[in-house]
Amino acid sequence: MCLEGGKMSKYYEIVKKLQNDNKGKIVLVQNGIFYCAIGKDAVLLHNILGYIPVCFKEGVCKCGIPTNGIEIAIPRLIRSGYGFIIYDYEKENKTTKEILRIEGRYVDEKENNINCKKCWYNKNKEKKLEEYSKTLSKLIQEREKEDERK
Repeated sequence: MCLEGGKMSKYYEIVKKLQNDNKGKIVLVQNGIFYCAIGKDAVLLHNILGYIPVCFKEGVCKCGIPTNGIEIAIPRLIRSGYGFIIYDYEKENKTTKEILRIEGRYVDEKENNINCKKCWYNKNKEKKLEEYSKTLSKLIQEREKEDERK
């Protein structure tokens, strides 16, 4: 699901600020039942842990680690050698609290997405658009035939 606008844009701004404040580290922010990484950090989670990224907004990936899987992900992240920080995000007052900080090598990933054309979300979005377009074409043709009969 592509999440943009409204509440999620505020969440995005908070995560971007955390990324800017912690340059060179992977930033994970707990939001509900997931620890989410956005942009370059999502790309790294995909590369390191194999998590499937989804579209957060146009040109920006998001990856989430289920909260019940974080105990498995943390050792794998440590073995990767990258530094990372995990935050808790409180929706009510829109604040974050640092939960865990692991020092490691500098993250130099610059790409915010895996390749939007290959993204599962975009593939399905394009597929739905194609199906919609075909359906619309059929409806137009039927309407034109009806108009000709009149």
